[in-house]
Amino acid sequence: MTQLRRSALILLHVLLLALPALAAAAAPAHAAPAKSCRPDQLKSATVKAGAEFKHRGTDNSMLRSTMDITVPADWEYASDLLLDAHSPDHRFALRCLVGKAPKEALDEDESHLKPLTVQAVGKHVLIHYEAVAWVFWVTPYRVGPWLLSPVNGEWRIRLLPPRNIAGARWEEVHLRLGGPGALSASPPPEFGQGGTVLTWRDKQPAQPVDVVFRLPSAQHWNAVTASIDQAWELWGPWGASGAAWYVVTGVLLLVTGKRIRRGLKGKPLPQETYALRTLRSWALLMLFFGLLVNLGDNAYRVAVRDMLPPGRTYEPTLGLHTLVLLGFVLCVFGGMRKRLLVAVGFFSLVLVGLSVASEVLELPLVPSSDVVMPVRWHWVGSVLYTAAIALCCLGLIASGERVVLMGEKRLPTWGMAFAATAAALVATLWAYVAVSRTWEQASWLFDPGGAQYEEEWSVWLSYEWWWLPGGSLDPLLAVAYVIASLALVGVLRVCRAEEFEKGSFTPNKSEQFLLISLLGITSASDVWYFGFSGYLLELPLALVAAWGVVAIGSRISVLGKLSADDTPLGSVISRSDRSEVLRLARYFRELQSRLHRLSTGTASEPSAAQQAIEAEIDRLDRALPEGVRPADLPFACGPMATWWENACRGALISCFVGLPATGLMYWIETVRSESWVFITQNPVGFLWIISTILSWHVTWVMGGFILGALWRSLPGRHGPTKACWVRRCLRSPRHGEPHHRPGDRAERDGSRRGRRDVRLRHDFHRLRHGRADLPGRSPLLGDQRQPRGVRLPDAHRLGGLLPGTDRRARHDLEGLQGRRPLRPDARPVGPGHAHGSKRGPDGQIGEAATRVHSGSGRPGRVRPSAVQWSIRAR
Repeated sequence: MTQLRRSALILLHVLLLALPALAAAAAPAHAAPAKSCRPDQLKSATVKAGAEFKHRGTDNSMLRSTMDITVPADWEYASDLLLDAHSPDHRFALRCLVGKAPKEALDEDESHLKPLTVQAVGKHVLIHYEAVAWVFWVTPYRVGPWLLSPVNGEWRIRLLPPRNIAGARWEEVHLRLGGPGALSASPPPEFGQGGTVLTWRDKQPAQPVDVVFRLPSAQHWNAVTASIDQAWELWGPWGASGAAWYVVTGVLLLVTGKRIRRGLKGKPLPQETYALRTLRSWALLMLFFGLLVNLGDNAYRVAVRDMLPPGRTYEPTLGLHTLVLLGFVLCVFGGMRKRLLVAVGFFSLVLVGLSVASEVLELPLVPSSDVVMPVRWHWVGSVLYTAAIALCCLGLIASGERVVLMGEKRLPTWGMAFAATAAALVATLWAYVAVSRTWEQASWLFDPGGAQYEEEWSVWLSYEWWWLPGGSLDPLLAVAYVIASLALVGVLRVCRAEEFEKGSFTPNKSEQFLLISLLGITSASDVWYFGFSGYLLELPLALVAAWGVVAIGSRISVLGKLSADDTPLGSVISRSDRSEVLRLARYFRELQSRLHRLSTGTASEPSAAQQAIEAEIDRLDRALPEGVRPADLPFACGPMATWWENACRGALISCFVGLPATGLMYWIETVRSESWVFITQNPVGFLWIISTILSWHVTWVMGGFILGALWRSLPGRHGPTKACWVRRCLRSPRHGEPHHRPGDRAERDGSRRGRRDVRLRHDFHRLRHGRADLPGRSPLLGDQRQPRGVRLPDAHRLGGLLPGTDRRARHDLEGLQGRRPLRPDARPVGPGHAHGSKRGPDGQIGEAATRVHSGSGRPGRVRPSAVQWSIRAR
């Protein structure tokens, strides 16, 4: 018994000795005291704070906050400010200065275009801190020490001094509104200008600044129509205005298809029926997905408004299902093989099933609204989302091939699959990098070694990846809009009348309507007026401008002028006459060159040779309609035999010319400006880059195609004039824009250069055909600008005008100039008897002259100053 008592006392003694050690091990957090920011040491610090708004030239107002803090070097944590930006001590010191607790250190509103700078100068440490935010929605924004919040249609900005430096000396606080002036300000500003610049100076401690003002109407409504909690959001860019882009384009495609069908003569051929059906199917697809993507979320919010608790939504999950549906439908439309379609359908069902299981069973299979996906399992969701995006890219490539080639298969399946997979892999990698960049921006004050950092990063990554499929729909649909213009070209390629009617020198009425629609779709941009789409205004302007140009050109173009039998000159010149037209132009140029050489250094009285050449020139002039000279015909016909070949050549030239123009435009408008910040921080930024570049490049190609197709119908005699009309049509919708983006000037310059190069190549192609017979090119170009005189009816056959059909007359002209001995029966031909009574070997010149005089009803008049104009122009 005694022994038992002794053992119990020993055990109790051991427990009493071990209790302090166990208590210390159980509560290690209380061993070290928490850090204090020591605000008492910051009372000698100085602060300068400012806020500046930028409205001009941007769709959304930008707020820039600047802070210059000078802290004394004897502050306990001043040396920590000089450490690396990722150092925990450095971030703790910054949290002390900006007044944020560790749980409040996540900044989701502001971005940093410039890094924070720290510099030690003497006994002080200088900190320069800039932050910016764009007012995209009607919601509060915390930017630096400023809080911007909406109040009953107005905006209120307040200065909230950080608590640790509120007792410091605030040397200056300034506010630049950059637009409408302040409605109220508290405390009253000490300095200011025009109600838009307000300044307060030398305040210690700091006084909270409170200013109420209004944003400019355009920027305010852009924010209102993009905010989900606003009634106008239904009609904004993510609602009806966004859907209008696709709905109006789809309706225009349907109308164009009906016009083409009515323009066909007789029963359509099988390939024509297939092309029209393909165009109609693509138009219906644009209508369906345009409404589903832009208005589907609005319908969802109305349907589940009273079924879900506040803050709970399944919109990203529906976005994933829509992305899967889009990819499957595009693959079916593109005519993929049955085995591949079965595989695509099976994968689509599996992905949708995994998404539903993640939401219902709360399993971390893919990112969902209920479960945060662990970082170590993030690769699973990445692989699945990459495959979904690859399916959409594959469907877009296959659909583009179908609408352009109208059923012909020229691209191998493995090549399309490789391109789609590569694009999806790059898009996924871009998304991960963009999410990491936004996390670095938001967590710049977090302790990187703490447990909260890893937890917040996991939540951030899972949330951003959850919204990735829904965000991919907009750039992918933008590519579908680009394919709409290719569908019109594919239909025109199959259903054009020129392929069967040899006398079709220009597009007929239905084909002109298609080209006008193509120009409208290509030129109308996605500009926004006060938050609403301007497409409904720009498209009619483009269509009216193009129709006006075509209507004017049909009357005043060279080939549109009426000949003697009241038929357009273009219908008189058949395809077989194209070589004869070139010969006539070379002969006309040769006559003018000879006349120029004879007129140099001669007496005032013209010689017999000059009179003969003048008479021949006037004869050629009278044989064509008023205002048309023989050298105008090759330029008016274009470099190729038919208008379709001219269109294809213009598209080919523009395809290569547009590459540097697109690169330059994208650099100036996106990379060099502040828009690059959004692109690099946007998870779907790579898809937006692809859709934007494709849109611009297709614009150049379609511009060259339209220029070539309408070359014979456009006003003007030369390529520069014709290209100017097309450029005006392409630019006409943009004349009504409320403001211009930074890249608009680059777009205009690139457009001008692209079409200028096309028309110069067309003109020089014409000259190259006659290079052997043309001593110089510039006189021929200069001759086109000479004024024209009286109208004389033309001969409806060009054969009688060509030098090859009257070798005797040409021999006589060369003899008058001393190049050949004069024939015995040759005699000078003067203005009074321009054609003489002699007939050529085939008699065609005399017959042509008889038709010219007899068809006019009045004697032909020769303009004496015509040759003088020709000499004066040189």
